[in-house]
Amino acid sequence: MFLPDIYWCNKIKTERFLSMLVSDLMTQYTLVTEQENSKDKGIEANLGKIIAKYQSQGVGRKEKEGNVVKSTPSLFVDLYTILNEANKIQKLSGFDDDIWKQLEVGEFVEVDGEFKQSPAELLLSSVMDFTEQFKGHFEFAATAEENANLELATKLLNLKKVTMIVNPYIEGDFKFFTSLETEYFLEDRYELEGDFTVMGKIRRIYKPHEKIDLIKLLPGKLRMKKEQLMTFIPNFKNEDISFDVGEINENSFELKGPAIEIMPIAIYQE
Repeated sequence: MFLPDIYWCNKIKTERFLSMLVSDLMTQYTLVTEQENSKDKGIEANLGKIIAKYQSQGVGRKEKEGNVVKSTPSLFVDLYTILNEANKIQKLSGFDDDIWKQLEVGEFVEVDGEFKQSPAELLLSSVMDFTEQFKGHFEFAATAEENANLELATKLLNLKKVTMIVNPYIEGDFKFFTSLETEYFLEDRYELEGDFTVMGKIRRIYKPHEKIDLIKLLPGKLRMKKEQLMTFIPNFKNEDISFDVGEINENSFELKGPAIEIMPIAIYQE
């Protein structure tokens, strides 16, 4: 079994799914060793509480006790192993329309694809980062209205969640998207753009031409018009300062089905 390079892993969801599959899951345990022979003595454990019983043999021997906690990647590998051996994961490294149509809400899937941050969130997070980095420069370069918009965006948004769009490596208009909680990021959110694999559970399936409003997925369910969101892009006239958000326009803030929303457990590279 592989130990992937984990970039995002929700430990809470991993433990929850594991506890549903394995009644005596142990995420941490107490280890007691004897100084003379370092022999493991005895461990009993249940999810939620750890019960350790030790039988002492011999007199005068010193024992050392330590707490061992399973890492998040190792918990994920446990979950993946159990689901994979039970054939409970649909691996969508390549698929066609027939495979897409048989997918159901609640299934575990593994998807390879190109990850991109939602344009709505990419715009706002980039503006906030840009604001912090070049605050002293654009106070003079930007207009009063632009500075006001930037300050408003910074105050309104603390991006605790990030929506990632996954374009699979197949022909067609199939898309996946998932919402990540930034507290579990093991890398900067910009590092999660590129080629990755996501493993998770299908939350919702969108039909062809059904629309997903990415603005409604903004953290805190922030509501604003597309035109207002576009005003957050500063229009600097200084050659030494650039602000690159790609080809973002008002049409970028909407996805069209067929699309699947995934409740993520981990994002990784093998």
